[in-house]
Amino acid sequence: MRSSNRHRAAICIAAGLLALTGCGTTSVGGQAETAQPPSGEPQFDPCSIPDDALRAAGVDPATQSRDIVGVKQPGWSLCRWRGPDYFVTVFAAGRPLDDILANDRFHDVTPVDVDGRSAFTVRESNDTRNEYCDVAFSSGPDAIMIKSTYFDGLPASDSPCPLAVRNGAALAPSIPH
Repeated sequence: MRSSNRHRAAICIAAGLLALTGCGTTSVGGQAETAQPPSGEPQFDPCSIPDDALRAAGVDPATQSRDIVGVKQPGWSLCRWRGPDYFVTVFAAGRPLDDILANDRFHDVTPVDVDGRSAFTVRESNDTRNEYCDVAFSSGPDAIMIKSTYFDGLPASDSPCPLAVRNGAALAPSIPH
């Protein structure tokens, strides 16, 4: 992969998370480790999606990268994989889907069915190259977003959302309800 594509994708992901979460602080207490994630952290780990589901979404499991350039984002867990001409990034947020969808950076929030789940396709206002679309749905208390990002964008007459819905349908069975 070209270095500029990798950096652009990392910058887009980081900017998106910052816009969704804002700046905050995290403190570490002297609590014993538990099986449950800390409050505000997602319960689902996107990197736990099985290889066969990833291959069904057309991505190579060996290309997995966690977080943003290896840096954990508070309140989020994410994993990204590379396909032939697109990336798939799965985000889990430790907060309700309604909170995510209420962010005014999103437009074209459209209801869809993904693997029998009530879901939404979501476009972002900063996608000037027509590169990506997310499929968003709930998983227990978490919000899940499956972003499909074309390396080189699409003509304005096309939409990246059909790819996002296809990838969402391939991955959703591996994500708890």
